[in-house]
Amino acid sequence: MPQTSYDVAVADKESADKLVADTSAISGVKWVNVNLEKGTVVVTYGDNYDEAAFKAAAGI
Repeated sequence: MPQTSYDVAVADKESADKLVADTSAISGVKWVNVNLEKGTVVVTYGDNYDEAAFKAAAGI
């Protein structure tokens, strides 16, 4: 499955958990990982991935 990494500054674990909760149900999203140390969010997705919806929900 394809993945995309986004540079997103996330303040703390609570904010990371909220970002995952807010984006996990978006069309095509299979898995969301937030790396607090690197300031990245990696999304694994399927063919029906709605990138615009993901970016809107993630504040990108």
